[in-house]
Amino acid sequence: MAALVVAALLSGSAARADREATSTAIAVIVGRNSFVTTVSRDELRELYLRRQRIWPNGTRAIPINLPPDNPAREDFSKLVLGRSTRELVPYWNARYFEGITPPVVLPSPAAIRVYLTNEPGAIAYVPISEVDDTCRTLLELER
Repeated sequence: MAALVVAALLSGSAARADREATSTAIAVIVGRNSFVTTVSRDELRELYLRRQRIWPNGTRAIPINLPPDNPAREDFSKLVLGRSTRELVPYWNARYFEGITPPVVLPSPAAIRVYLTNEPGAIAYVPISEVDDTCRTLLELER
């Protein structure tokens, strides 16, 4: 029995590694039970720059970032926000004095998926290879 569990875990890791090697896309995701069903690049930009902080239904929008040194974050920043993570530092310094905080940072795609499961107003991005059945993909971004 234990050997079957180990084999299943290893095959899942191998499948994930195969997907990573063949795809460099980033998936914009929400939790499986989230009320959010669509999002555009423009809406993402507004959410992640915290210019939009409420969803149309009145629920607080919670954008989630990966750590600054994560390649997916750098790619997301350039593709959606039009700036590198370093170029965003002055933007966030200025927002701080307006009482606006940057998006929450979670350490890994796994932590993001768990958070999304428990927070229907949250939205995040992960490498497409990190998408599983706990979340829904709203948009794919090619790096």
